[in-house]
Amino acid sequence: MIFDTHCHLYDDAFKDDLKQVINNSLNNNVKLFMVPSDNIVNSYKAIDLANEYEFIYCAVGVHPEEITSLSLEESLNILKDLVKSNSKIKAIGEIGLDYFYYKEDNDREKQRLWFKKQVELANELKLPIIVHSRDACEDSLNILNEIKPLYGCVFHCFSYSEEILNIILKRGYYIGLDGPVTYKNANTPKHIASVVPLDKLLLETDSPYLTPTPHRGKRNDPSEIIYIAQQIALLKGISYDELTKICYENGRKFFSI
Repeated sequence: MIFDTHCHLYDDAFKDDLKQVINNSLNNNVKLFMVPSDNIVNSYKAIDLANEYEFIYCAVGVHPEEITSLSLEESLNILKDLVKSNSKIKAIGEIGLDYFYYKEDNDREKQRLWFKKQVELANELKLPIIVHSRDACEDSLNILNEIKPLYGCVFHCFSYSEEILNIILKRGYYIGLDGPVTYKNANTPKHIASVVPLDKLLLETDSPYLTPTPHRGKRNDPSEIIYIAQQIALLKGISYDELTKICYENGRKFFSI
């Protein structure tokens, strides 16, 4: 059995064939799905999906690229109310920092504030966090040292070095690996896959994005996770079945499912 711990099933890319996508994934032995949110509107959509399907769970939160037009206080209150009224919300996320497109100090400071407040909210609600961190490693780690996530933390789509991995592991965090681990010249995720301890690894697709080889360039969906798992199993020198079983249980443990 496989647990796709990060798939955006509410995305418009799935609006015409979501049921078929889910059925195809189930037929590929994907038995659990975690749908993280990137803004308030999509938090509601993720909850609707989780309530419709018993094998889908969700996270709510505001992605760093989605904070520009929102009120922080109002958003935090909405997220808190959503969690208190929906038992299938299992995390706050995805939240974090993304400096790739945001070079101005004001933009980055706003991201840091939102990140801190959402980590605090997760602690208040006794939930783990799903972290998005791109080109913002130092600030991400500093914030998580200042405001420690008390109920778990996963670095989704981990893209940093082994040195950073070791810092993360010492703090007890998990990492998520997805499509790039299958890309021909993506040496860093391949190396990370080979060295990360099995008990700290989550499998994810980030669909509809980051489609793995052999379908890179097309829409991604949770059924594609088999290619990610096959590559990681090969890199770790273990069987596909062993890898998927361990990662399935890791996901259930992390999200308290």
